Amino acid sequence: MSKSDFYAIDLFAGCGGLSEGFIQAGFNVIGEIESDRWACETLRTRHTAYHLKKLKKSYIYHMIMKEQIDKDEIFRRYDDIAESVSLSVIEEAFEKIDEPVIKNKIEMSRKFHRAPKFHVLLGGPPCQPYSIVGRARDPERKENDERHFLYKYYIDILEALEPDFFVYENVPGLFTARVKGEKILERILNDFSLLHPSYQIMPSLEQIYKDPGSYVLNAADFLVPQRRKRLILIGYKKSLDRYNKDIINLFKNIQERGKINREKGYLTVDDAIGDLNPLKPGEGSDGWLGEYHLNSGLKKYQVEMRNNSIGVMNHKARNHMESDLERYKFFIEYYDKYDKEPNLNTLKMKRPDLLPAHRHLDKFIDRFKVQWWNNPASTITAHISKDGHHYIHPDLSQCRTFTVREAARCQSFPDDFKFEGPRTEQFKQVGNAVPPRLARFIGQSIMDELIKIYGNQR
Repeated sequence: MSKSDFYAIDLFAGCGGLSEGFIQAGFNVIGEIESDRWACETLRTRHTAYHLKKLKKSYIYHMIMKEQIDKDEIFRRYDDIAESVSLSVIEEAFEKIDEPVIKNKIEMSRKFHRAPKFHVLLGGPPCQPYSIVGRARDPERKENDERHFLYKYYIDILEALEPDFFVYENVPGLFTARVKGEKILERILNDFSLLHPSYQIMPSLEQIYKDPGSYVLNAADFLVPQRRKRLILIGYKKSLDRYNKDIINLFKNIQERGKINREKGYLTVDDAIGDLNPLKPGEGSDGWLGEYHLNSGLKKYQVEMRNNSIGVMNHKARNHMESDLERYKFFIEYYDKYDKEPNLNTLKMKRPDLLPAHRHLDKFIDRFKVQWWNNPASTITAHISKDGHHYIHPDLSQCRTFTVREAARCQSFPDDFKFEGPRTEQFKQVGNAVPPRLARFIGQSIMDELIKIYGNQR
């Protein structure tokens, strides 16, 4: 079997970070279940881009990028693309619709795409209930959040589809999250253990109980210019090890690859966004901006992000209050002068007149944070949609917070990846996503094992 013969499905897909990485690794992702309207629009646009590329008509997608034509016109011209996209992107919420309806839509997509089966199940239920910062902001510590139990739908679909592999992703805050006093991780692992006769989680459930941190991958170790840790559980059908005895080492091999990358050094904010069109507050565009302003002296990462793109989208700078601009200026200049990262305590000592009028400043002393050129970015979260103070651009001449495209670059989304919806929704999509490059490393490792397994079955 070739790479194109393997199929994947993504639950709680968001805007498709996991899917994008697995597509880059060679998988056909023919099912993405997501409830958010704008994330689904982004998924539809991305599927359209890949279909047009296969038809060697990327120039039409470039027209979409430039807002010279919309998807509906493409769907009217190409019935097959319209039907494939309609079946592949399933805009439904598990908790609001009967599960058999979603299963039926999954099966319709599988038949349309003539897939013999789904080889990999992907997904990460919404992580906000497990976010440490989110729980700190919530006096009830998210214990009554019904999203704690969305993982059960993941397990139900896993049992129904019986894929060869599954990848379950979430935040490390899952380790300490509780529901009415019970550790949610233990509940999840207990439910996964019911699959134990059929599936093996690598290396074992017992190991997760002993050292759950060993199942955390840092995106920075996988050529993503951002420090972002994710809990990754990978499982496979036990029956497959008769064809490939080394399959049990898959996760360990992924960790080893990350270690090799780490020893070579991390990518930085400069690698990520140093070539993008400079903007003053309020400048830019939420859609198509234009061609790149810089085309020489590019770094390898920048060249790769530009691949298949004709210019810049989703690159609009916020307008800021004058008081915030003064704070941004202080933080940038302080670091440039002292080579030391400031926080609100620094501001209190040096410029108390610039302290924001908020309560609990002592609990969030890094509320304002510059993303320095020579370091990987901090974890990009959905909170960037609210104010962006944690993502201040390091260039004093621009003196603003990150745009959607800059956040997307730090997440490793390629430049031709178009985010749909208002800017706030675009930020949410980027902040909630799995970095595609991290997903690609995982996907490539699973693809290698699948090729061995199906080669040995002949």
